Amino acid sequence: MKIKADISGFILAGGKSSRLGTDKALLMVQDEPLMIRMKKLIDPFCKTVKISGQSADYKFLKVNMIPDLFQGCGPVSGIFSSLKHSPTEWNLLISVDTPFINNELIQFLISEIGEYDCIIPEHDGGIEPLIGLYNRQILPQLEETISQGDYKLQRVLAKLNTHYLDCNFLVQKYPRLFFNINRPEDYNSI
Repeated sequence: MKIKADISGFILAGGKSSRLGTDKALLMVQDEPLMIRMKKLIDPFCKTVKISGQSADYKFLKVNMIPDLFQGCGPVSGIFSSLKHSPTEWNLLISVDTPFINNELIQFLISEIGEYDCIIPEHDGGIEPLIGLYNRQILPQLEETISQGDYKLQRVLAKLNTHYLDCNFLVQKYPRLFFNINRPEDYNSI
């Protein structure tokens, strides 16, 4: 049985979905919108779950929405805004367009909580900064980075005490674990 940790959960859904042409959060996967699928996934691990993004189309979900405090900055603004509104030290952030993220990955991330600023999955294909645990203590660094006009999340992570968690064994077990939906052909391949 999973026990809710002292963690807040945020579903990153503030993107424009320009390559896809429709709101990713409302795409149907296994007979439910991706947003609901992600909420169900992280809810057992988190004391609260909120949406990082603001859309009138999400009102039916009855989940609190956190608007971006900085516009036009990409995911770094969603992460900053989420942490700014978080009541907990640790925060699970997960992109809404990753339909194959699973409990095993989330449990693995949580099991690594320690003296870090962030815990980010890493595998042979790269790092996954939009699926990870972020500590509120990084708010000043994020704000400084945004104020300097540097919105590259990987550069921010390189300046922090980031624990890159080797997830190759999970990718071998679940080859599509970090698959994300960006284009119509991605969605059609599900």
